[in-house]
Amino acid sequence: MILRYFYIFIFLLVSVYGEFHSKEIDSYHHKISHWLIDSSNSIDDYFTDSNTTETSKTFAELKTSFATENTQDIDYGIRLKLRLDLPKIEKELRFIFEDADSDDQLYDGTVLNNDYHLEEREYYLRVDYLKLIKKKLHLRGGPGIRFRKSTLHPYINIKSKYYEYDTKESKVIISNRFRLYIDGDYENVLATYRFLQLNESLYFTFTNTLRYRSWNEVQKITHHLTFIKSLSEEREATIGLSFVNDLNNRSIHSRYYQLHTSYRDRLYGDWIYYEITPSILRRRENSFDPTFRLMLNIGMKFNAMDIIED
Repeated sequence: MILRYFYIFIFLLVSVYGEFHSKEIDSYHHKISHWLIDSSNSIDDYFTDSNTTETSKTFAELKTSFATENTQDIDYGIRLKLRLDLPKIEKELRFIFEDADSDDQLYDGTVLNNDYHLEEREYYLRVDYLKLIKKKLHLRGGPGIRFRKSTLHPYINIKSKYYEYDTKESKVIISNRFRLYIDGDYENVLATYRFLQLNESLYFTFTNTLRYRSWNEVQKITHHLTFIKSLSEEREATIGLSFVNDLNNRSIHSRYYQLHTSYRDRLYGDWIYYEITPSILRRRENSFDPTFRLMLNIGMKFNAMDIIED
């Protein structure tokens, strides 16, 4: 059964690649990218009389995922993210709009939402503004809204990064994201990140993350060890091991652990890419019996900087 799904994925990949060789697709990408530039420039020009020619880093990304696991049916999901930079108003001012999965720092694709109806999803809209850079500490904050249709939950978002060690070959970063919602709920995500460059194209990362949500009885702790091999400017292969645990009343229980590998490459032009990610999972819900999971991601990037010059 797994091989059958694998062949379906490969067939889909080849079919999509062949279909995307058309001027209509390029025109579609060009129009959306131009719309992003025009939108950010219009907002910038409305709120400021500055004649400066700051370069916008506005971009959008849409990612569609398909996955199968030998204990369940095919999963699917869509992820959306938009960043609107406003450099004329303020150099580091930006608006971020994204779905709940993209906003979740612990999301790893092991569960997809099986929902193609974007209007039914939960989204986050926030303002990011760089307030403080003091030596090794970077602090960014601003207001935000979590919403689904007409249900709104305003919050204050504060993100910090402390660069304990930072060179080209090695980095140690401690980050924290704190959110306080208007109804009194709060969330905190604390992470430590270690990066090592082993040679010109091989890297190692080690990440530990603790997420606390006041509305959950059980919290989440994750550990990720990953080797990253850069094959070219656009091609990349990874292999890693992940541990996801529940924290309940100071007791830690394993939820699942995963041996995963992935391959990423261009699919069409420099704006459509694909990722193939096979993995072996041992989930608590399956008595930690091994299951095989295969996921295919197809992503589209709309980067305003790519089409500033026609």
